[in-house]
Amino acid sequence: MLNNSSEIFQLSGDVSNKIAAGEVVERPVNVVKELVENAVDASSEKITVEIAEGGLNLIKVMDDGKGIFPEDIEKTIDRFATSKIRDINDVYELSSFGFRGEALAAISSVCDFSLVSKRKGYDCLELKSSFGGQPVVKPAAGIEGTIVTVKNLFGNLPARRKFLKSSSAEQREIVKFIRHFMLTNYHLSLRLIVDEKEFFLFPKNESMLDRARKIFKEKKIVHLTNKYENLKIEAVISTPEVQKFRRDSIVLSVNGRVIKDNMLTQAVIQAYKRLIPEGKFPLAAIRLDISPSYMDVNVHPAKLFVKFLNSGEIFSFVYDSILEKLESLTPHGYDSDNYTNLSDTDENRIKSFQYSYNSEEQVSVSDFLTAADTSVSSDESDNIEEVYGYDFRIIGQLFNTVIICEFDDFFYLIDQHIAHERILYEKYKSESSVDTASVVLSEPLVMNLGEEELEILNNNKHVLCDFGFDFESFGGETVKFNKLPSEILNKDVVSEIKTILEETSRLSRKGLKDSSLVVMSCKSAIKAGEKLSKYEMSHLVNELLKTKNPFTCPHGRPIIVKQSKEELFKNFHR
Repeated sequence: MLNNSSEIFQLSGDVSNKIAAGEVVERPVNVVKELVENAVDASSEKITVEIAEGGLNLIKVMDDGKGIFPEDIEKTIDRFATSKIRDINDVYELSSFGFRGEALAAISSVCDFSLVSKRKGYDCLELKSSFGGQPVVKPAAGIEGTIVTVKNLFGNLPARRKFLKSSSAEQREIVKFIRHFMLTNYHLSLRLIVDEKEFFLFPKNESMLDRARKIFKEKKIVHLTNKYENLKIEAVISTPEVQKFRRDSIVLSVNGRVIKDNMLTQAVIQAYKRLIPEGKFPLAAIRLDISPSYMDVNVHPAKLFVKFLNSGEIFSFVYDSILEKLESLTPHGYDSDNYTNLSDTDENRIKSFQYSYNSEEQVSVSDFLTAADTSVSSDESDNIEEVYGYDFRIIGQLFNTVIICEFDDFFYLIDQHIAHERILYEKYKSESSVDTASVVLSEPLVMNLGEEELEILNNNKHVLCDFGFDFESFGGETVKFNKLPSEILNKDVVSEIKTILEETSRLSRKGLKDSSLVVMSCKSAIKAGEKLSKYEMSHLVNELLKTKNPFTCPHGRPIIVKQSKEELFKNFHR
């Protein structure tokens, strides 16, 4: 019987390097990423990247870093050879981008590779290797720094190359990475040359805000910084009227490393939750600085992902930092065309909008809107410009739901329900208590609630009582309601209560801290289908314009739709 048969073989270095290249170098952009990060690790401040045919024919990265010692130059393309760490503990105290010692070995195995480097006080050398072949080192002429040249990428792997996208698509990915990298490493200078022409140049030591304006091509952005224990954030974020259809304009970096992280992305999106409509996304460049011991970057060969020690704390820190900045902005701070066009007027000419509730009586729509404005008679109510000093004109009400306004060469459609919802939400949020219309029941309402409903009811008792509820436990899961908001009395009361609890629970699960305020704002607001007088419409629009965010309701739905006269007239071929 033969005993020397075997099915397991040790792969050669050439084969293993090509396999490793599939993890580290999937596309030309991965090569650019690794080489740019190496340049920064070498203390470079000025980097030049040159590409041709989307990086397939040429990638060249030149830096003014400290260069490589002559005796180390051959080691640069040895697998697991690195200057960044000495033992495994160094991985958890990492201050560099690279550390695995795989990138240059993987890259050099799938291209015509050249590396020229000079260390101050030492000779300049060039290393050449073709598709993982034996490296050749010889003297060269050069200045302090390093030049890495990659030609004919994946030329020895036609199967890999056929899966790549077009050269223009590959070029876009490279440009996208460089822009994202330079957004959060704004102290660096980088020049990009595409097909022998300068594509862009980022000068050294720009501010993060200035660089973001260039890269995002957007002026409606603001800068923020915050610090908490070992966490520090610096960011540039858009104001709420900037709304994108895709989330890839949210750029994340940790200690300068561009990463992908769904948790951090959600922290950004959640901070805008009630400021922009669902399905739309802000612009954001987030640089998070954290002690290396609080994260693990050794979870992905290309180092695109990191694992945080305390992800919940980091989520809250990023979310709270962005939300605090957004809440500090006034509508004037937004500098929005939508807002400025309608509200650029002397606030002293705008009458205060006040609510005057009788806690035991039903309140009408008119009461909600006009209670405190006794100085204006009904005869004056149609003369909107004279009363309020605004130049816009209330045209009327569409389907008893949408208010139509005209200003200059634009008209605005305003949803009356969600506009009032926004007004009420900001009013309730700013007040320590809310006094709403309610009715004491001559015969208390007794309801059986589920365990989750009961928990929601008790957790939100203070807010619900402010909104006109009064209830107490009646044994087990039974609750006795002694007083109810007058708003729900003419409806299916049991269904309304359950809907309020269900909606509060749903918003709470989404992480909204004041979900009960959102629900009660919605319940208390004017409804779609309610006919309003011109005077009531004017009050509503005026109060909407005084809110911090007149563009979306607390749920994130758009309030105002704007269209130009030109767009309208196109429908009539004018």
